[in-house]
Amino acid sequence: MSSSDILPVVAAGIGGALGSMYLDAKYLLSRDVHQIRSGAIGLFRYRQWGFQDRVHYYYRFQEKAKANPNHVFVIFEGREYTLRDIEIASNKLAHWLLAEGVKKKDIVCMMLQNHPTFFIAFFAISKIGAVPSLINTNLFGDSLFHCVNVASSKLFLFDPIYAQQIGDIAERCQEINSKLVSYGETTYESELTHFPFAGTLTPSILSQFTDRDPGDSYLKGVPESDPAFLIYTSGTTGLPKAAVSQHTRVAFAMVMFANMNALTPQDRIYCVLPLYHSSGIIVSCSVALYAGATIVLGRKFSASRFWNDCVDNKVTVFTYIGEFCRYLLSQPPHPEERNHQVRTVYGNGMRPDVWVRFRERFNIDKISEFYAATEAPTSLFNVNTGETGYGAVGSRGHIMRLLRREVQLINIDPISEEPIRDKKGFCVKSPWDVQGELIVRMVEGPVTFDGYYKNEKATNKKILRDVFEKGDAGDLLKLSFDGFYYFGDRVGDTFRWKSENVATTEVAQVMGVYPGVHEANIYGTLVPHHDGRAGMAAIVVKKGETINFDDLYQYLRTKLPKYAIPVFIRFVPDMVITGTFKQLKVEYREQGIDLTKIPETDPVFWLQGNTYVPFTLEDSARVDVGNVKL
Repeated sequence: MSSSDILPVVAAGIGGALGSMYLDAKYLLSRDVHQIRSGAIGLFRYRQWGFQDRVHYYYRFQEKAKANPNHVFVIFEGREYTLRDIEIASNKLAHWLLAEGVKKKDIVCMMLQNHPTFFIAFFAISKIGAVPSLINTNLFGDSLFHCVNVASSKLFLFDPIYAQQIGDIAERCQEINSKLVSYGETTYESELTHFPFAGTLTPSILSQFTDRDPGDSYLKGVPESDPAFLIYTSGTTGLPKAAVSQHTRVAFAMVMFANMNALTPQDRIYCVLPLYHSSGIIVSCSVALYAGATIVLGRKFSASRFWNDCVDNKVTVFTYIGEFCRYLLSQPPHPEERNHQVRTVYGNGMRPDVWVRFRERFNIDKISEFYAATEAPTSLFNVNTGETGYGAVGSRGHIMRLLRREVQLINIDPISEEPIRDKKGFCVKSPWDVQGELIVRMVEGPVTFDGYYKNEKATNKKILRDVFEKGDAGDLLKLSFDGFYYFGDRVGDTFRWKSENVATTEVAQVMGVYPGVHEANIYGTLVPHHDGRAGMAAIVVKKGETINFDDLYQYLRTKLPKYAIPVFIRFVPDMVITGTFKQLKVEYREQGIDLTKIPETDPVFWLQGNTYVPFTLEDSARVDVGNVKL
């Protein structure tokens, strides 16, 4: 065992003794102990599976299915699916794939909805040593075809509900010899008519194949760094990129997250996050698989039905992302919102202004926030049960920072997005309590940065070289730090106005809690004849509410510095979001204050004196010729 393996184990023992001392609260000792212990277990499992030549992701499912075949793996809309049910169905599909000529390490694209057939297809592809490529179901046209093309996929399984999206790229898929086959909810139990551009995998076809396990020959000798599956970005700022989820990365994450959140086989984990995303397939379902828990799978997020689902399915844990929790908080009181068995929620992106209200209203004991990215080589955790550290995305005390030095914060220019360097050309570390950009040193270990599949340009763009010494490199992430790690803004979201830097997250948190505001999206907009970008807010107003502009301005001036108060407000009927509940700023930012690009249904107001008034075409013309100074 190397020194890097021994250190976490020794530290866990030392930290366990120190954790009960009065210094704990100040130095986060017990938090460090918990993280170190969870990481040590993850490291042990990683080494163990490597030694046994059982590093392949599918072994995690196989182990559970053989040990406890009657355990309920998935509950979906009232129906239970045992591990054996999923195993038998995936065995049949695996043998069909083999008959279609799919070989070990081939990539098979799958565009399936949240439904048990997702798991059947996912494990069928995996158990024959092929690589599932998880397509974002919101993609279409060039972006969708790009995902199939970059994967060099010879077979593409899609749910019939996406037939129109697939039909639009069918001819191009034929040109690259990618066979289209519909398989999903409606084909799982019925004999659906074939589409003119694709075959259909029906129960009668699958009944011809054995339900015998294909065997371990497809899983042996797989390098740890090989992809277990590919996960695509949303493609909102260009073509989607395929992040490689290595067997090692997923295995370590399963163990780490399960132990950090103290999950057990008795837990029922509610997942309404899309399974094509890492938050769905890794953080929710793979973690539940390792813990031996049951997945309560939702087709999609529904704020009005959420608490009924939790109560009806005896949910004990649920996962969240982005604006998910704020949507729940904005709903009218629900009779079941405190009549549940939920003890823990874990996820990422819960805003600080939501945190305390969410815990108190819904009677949630533990909020476990984490910070990570699908392709990032590290993660941060904040397992929170009280006031200390609420709103933080992670914590690392003295012991943790002594043992794990791969995470650093550096000063950057928020506008150019470039790191600030000293006279020697190296990056400058951010002082305590000063927002900087989080970078991760790329070191050897169970989790590394493998970049994007067949996209060297995007991979290199993520890497910052010569950080603190020649040859050093890091993955660019952005956080602020004050003892805990707090999320500040994403690179590109901060803008400069009146020679000051404005963080959109700070403004959004203030604007988002103003009475009458249902949701606020903050961004910087270019204004002719002005330097920098003026603050602009896209706002969704609560149903039946109106905004008093005089009162809104008085509220903002007491909460924000003058330069951070939005100059323009655009009212939108609904907020444009991604499939994982993240607000999209790009389209709003590009339209800016150009009234010829903004729909007439979205009225724009601007700050004049101490209130907001309509921004008209005449006003826009005056701005364009420089007759207005903001």
